[in-house]
Amino acid sequence: MSNEPAVEVNALGFTYPGAEGPTLVDLTFAVRPGSIYGFLGPSGAGKSTTQKILYRLLTEYSGSVRIAGTEIRDWSPAVYTLMGIGFETPNLYTRLTGRENLEFALAIRQSAHRDAQGLSTPELDTPVPSGRTGLTIEEAARRLGIENAIDARVETYSKGMRMRLAFIRAILHGPALLFLDEPTSGLDPLWARRVKDWILEIRNTGAAVFLTTHSMELADELCDTVGFLVDGRLVAEDSPATLKQRHGRSGVTVAGISPDGQPVEADYAYDELLCRPIEGFERITRIVNREVTLEQVFLALTGRSLSKGPT
Repeated sequence: MSNEPAVEVNALGFTYPGAEGPTLVDLTFAVRPGSIYGFLGPSGAGKSTTQKILYRLLTEYSGSVRIAGTEIRDWSPAVYTLMGIGFETPNLYTRLTGRENLEFALAIRQSAHRDAQGLSTPELDTPVPSGRTGLTIEEAARRLGIENAIDARVETYSKGMRMRLAFIRAILHGPALLFLDEPTSGLDPLWARRVKDWILEIRNTGAAVFLTTHSMELADELCDTVGFLVDGRLVAEDSPATLKQRHGRSGVTVAGISPDGQPVEADYAYDELLCRPIEGFERITRIVNREVTLEQVFLALTGRSLSKGPT
């Protein structure tokens, strides 16, 4: 996808037919290759509508949405050769085996890739992925612990196994642009860690990742940039670290016992710790980082929580 934004959204607006007001208002943001963009907002904020526009499922929008430099509505279905999509609810073929699900998805991608080569439209200027991550189905299944079930019907899989299979399906063809919606939902800590590590590896290969989640911890851990969406408007956008520094008091609170035996606390900025020793304590019992969480920043900016539900 070269160095231009993988996704470039300018003044995006959308109103559903018959709705009293717009669902999206003047959204502007970009997702660059080799980065993870976290899209965060409470239920009903417009996240799902935005995703549907980026997937090319809704085309009657105002403003501009460009994928790899081409307006999304001007792409043919060959745009999907660039994309990997992992939904929060795995939409798998349950009567097929895990392997058959993956082989079928790869076959569709490869067919679309071949079709794209004969097009004389702007997408010829955009290279498409090679079609593989470099891993075989067996290797990918082993990495996420479903190798012993890969030839079993998906209807026998647990929710966590289905989530892991759906993640593999989204990334196995090596997409240059990856959309993920709650990728660690339903996973225990071990497999959630494996999925997060894999997402970071994909980012490091140069792919662009658009991550939608209710988990501020996940966004803080993975995302290079986060955007806060409220009532269809982007109310804040920056790196998690910058947002926390801007809206918090960086430093630590030191608690302990004074020389005369009384409990005492003192606040120190990080710079102060470099310039002067901690004084006034006979014994230190606790040091607490004062840095605010990303969720606290979101609440301060929006007055909303990220309760889960339809979006």
